[in-house]
Amino acid sequence: MKGCTWLAAVAVLVGVGAVSMADVTGKVTYEGPPVKPKRINMQGVPQCAALHVNPVFDPSIEVGAKGELKGVAVYVKNGTVAGGPPPQNPVVLDQVGCMYEPHVVTVMAGQPLQAKNSDGFLHNVHGLGKKNAQFNFPQMAQNQVNPIPAQQVETFKIKCDVHPWMSAWVVVVDNPYSAVTDAKGTFTIKGLKNGKYTLVAWQEKLGTQEAQIEVKDGKATQDFKFVKKK
Repeated sequence: MKGCTWLAAVAVLVGVGAVSMADVTGKVTYEGPPVKPKRINMQGVPQCAALHVNPVFDPSIEVGAKGELKGVAVYVKNGTVAGGPPPQNPVVLDQVGCMYEPHVVTVMAGQPLQAKNSDGFLHNVHGLGKKNAQFNFPQMAQNQVNPIPAQQVETFKIKCDVHPWMSAWVVVVDNPYSAVTDAKGTFTIKGLKNGKYTLVAWQEKLGTQEAQIEVKDGKATQDFKFVKKK
């Protein structure tokens, strides 16, 4: 019995001393004049047009019926203070139906980043980084995968010179605490310790916002609203 009591006491002490790991959640919305989606004309490239039954629209700003903003990169600024090694799972930027998917990705410097061609005909992956070395390589074979160099913190554009409407954005951060909003405008950042942080929200057309958050009792919530004047 004494041994069991001792083990129980140790378990309680370990629980008390354990570090809380958090889920930071939130929603990003848009307020302003209605955003009229711009249709992409692929008719000049039959290979691409044949892959779509429905119209395809420019993904640079995607707003839902209630202002939900998709494709916003949300990350912890100067997150090295929170610690954490680069994730080993690769972030994949795919080319599907002559569009980059997803349109925006976040990746930690040192984390594998890859370009994939799911179409099976020629694309080229042209990176326009300033801190990261620029690159430009072809991909022709279906399911071909190539690494993308992304070792320096910055946000840079990738385009396809073969299909000029194709573009994507890579947000390279210094920590593993980042996410991109979904079609509902929501995001979840996992694994932060309790503490105070600066949270950044970046949108391709609408710019950057920052907010101060405090992770407490293993959770925090922060919403962002991008307002565009008429």
